[in-house]
Amino acid sequence: MPIPRRTLLSLALIAFALPLGATSLLAEPPTPVKAALKPDVALLIKQSTDAYRKMKSYKHTALYVIEGKDPATGETTKRETKFTLALDRPNKFVYRNDSMPLAAAVSDGKTFFNFRGGETPQYTKGDAPADFKGINIVDDVVFEPLATYLIALMLQGDALADKDVRSALEKATIKPGTTTEGGKKWVVLLMPFGQETPTEIYFNPDDHLIGRAVMRVPQFQVKVIESYENVSINKPIEASVFQYTPPAGAKQIEKFVPTQMPNDARRALPAAGEEHAVKIARK
Repeated sequence: MPIPRRTLLSLALIAFALPLGATSLLAEPPTPVKAALKPDVALLIKQSTDAYRKMKSYKHTALYVIEGKDPATGETTKRETKFTLALDRPNKFVYRNDSMPLAAAVSDGKTFFNFRGGETPQYTKGDAPADFKGINIVDDVVFEPLATYLIALMLQGDALADKDVRSALEKATIKPGTTTEGGKKWVVLLMPFGQETPTEIYFNPDDHLIGRAVMRVPQFQVKVIESYENVSINKPIEASVFQYTPPAGAKQIEKFVPTQMPNDARRALPAAGEEHAVKIARK
């Protein structure tokens, strides 16, 4: 599951000391009546999913950068978090926040750990499923970078497995033509995920793989950029990538209890300087 986008936007506002009252402008829209994906969107998602689900192994480091202007100085400020996503079929998997001990879901092929940090760090531990599809990433794993989550869904073979992602894709459109960014041409999917300004998902037009994502909040001069480095496809992955030990002090539990996102995201916000501490699980 991805962290609710309203929470992420609120966290971005906190990062740059912007007024929390403004988050009322970013309320979740009513759930729309289910509709089919637009034909061009459906084709793009199918092509991308087919590419990912056929991979024997995959690995990337996601760079998750929040950029904005400091209201006190007017200077541009950046905050960067790194995440690892890796899969070595049939059942070695890792999604981990590398910058701080706040989220990790790791299978070394024998044991599966699912860790969530915050004020009360907790984790579950059990036998690894026989294959990657046996890991319930929709309900059990909390992803922060949206495009990384979309890639994980595609690696499992179903980009529409998450109802919120499916709803966003049903409303998504493709930007006409191609967009040049970083010296490369991209097909850009405009995906309105629980907010007024769509997240831009960049697809390589040749191999249909996702290369970056951008979320803009122009009224607050905030931009969130997700990009990738150390991308590895169908190559051996070091065993150390799938080794994991929960942080000291974390409590082992039987299972996580999903909680519903409150109507006012500010009730769940951390103190300034702890903007990544909120990990809200929801179905």
